[in-house]
Amino acid sequence: MSTPTLRTEERPYASPYAAPLAWRSSNNSRGADTPEAELLRLTLNQVDYGLVVLDADSAMLQFANGPGHAALNDASDTAGSRRHDTGLCLVQGRVATVRPGHQDQLRSTLARTRAGLRGLLTLGKDAQTSAVAVLPLMLARAETDRPGQAAAAASPQYALLVFAKQTLCDDSTVALFARERGLTGAEAQVLTQVCRGLRPAQVAAEHGVRISTVRTQLRSIRMKTQCQTIRELVQKVSVLPPTARQLSFAAVR
Repeated sequence: MSTPTLRTEERPYASPYAAPLAWRSSNNSRGADTPEAELLRLTLNQVDYGLVVLDADSAMLQFANGPGHAALNDASDTAGSRRHDTGLCLVQGRVATVRPGHQDQLRSTLARTRAGLRGLLTLGKDAQTSAVAVLPLMLARAETDRPGQAAAAASPQYALLVFAKQTLCDDSTVALFARERGLTGAEAQVLTQVCRGLRPAQVAAEHGVRISTVRTQLRSIRMKTQCQTIRELVQKVSVLPPTARQLSFAAVR
């Protein structure tokens, strides 16, 4: 059985992110995704953590889900700063560091993964920098056909980059939680802003209402979510499963 290879996904993809990559099998003569690969692609695109697989030797990009692709390709905002300040980018198909002086740190971390060790990259320019976990992906070595036969060429080694969430409580997860708990539209907006760190007075000013109105809404939210305090409420939302901001759909074949 041949070892699967990874190549760039070429189909258009309805997503807020750049087109992701997909895992294709090298023994697929038509180059079409297998059902398993398509299902895996759809699954990984529902997770609100950036996931990137690269060759641990060459740093060549092999796979990225939607958030991972966005983290590597996200353009600068109007202020000139990147929203995903991971210190990493994509250059001619290879994962590289934004600042040339950090390239040796990336190489060193990838070398650790080849030895089966995990690492953590923090390459940004300030305290708002997002850390990136670097994990080894070790493929099983191919067995020789018969005793005495020389071992086949070493299997390629891969590293998995796991990017941090960009917000403690992402809007899509908060919206799902609010709907499941029966919150009104106004209550859902208040919950979103509280989870962003706004105080009741700030929420009231944002909506142009009295603070007593916001406090009434918060009491209702706490009753519907069975939380005794706002801190407990934010904690409950912050540990919800991370879901992508937009659904990913399989192509109709």
